[in-house]
Amino acid sequence: MKSHYVHPTGAALSVTSGIVYTVCAVFVKLWPSQSIRFFSDWFHGIDLTRIAVIPQITVGNFLRGLIEVLIFAYLAGALYAWLYQKCEEHCKRKKWIK
Repeated sequence: MKSHYVHPTGAALSVTSGIVYTVCAVFVKLWPSQSIRFFSDWFHGIDLTRIAVIPQITVGNFLRGLIEVLIFAYLAGALYAWLYQKCEEHCKRKKWIK
């Protein structure tokens, strides 16, 4: 069984999240009302069109959000890898896995 190493896992999740964030920002910029309807589908029973204000995406707020997403995703990925390693060690001690 291959271990999840903390830094590569955090970095991979961070880069993946950055790509998704960028694609989402482009989608919102090009098709704002369609993106609100799209994301309303993700929130079962909540009509985002009733509370949404079409955002004005600027370079500054895009970059700030991107940096926040990259940091959060890195920390989430690193935590996941660390917890995975701990679970793997526990299972090996119990001889549930090799």
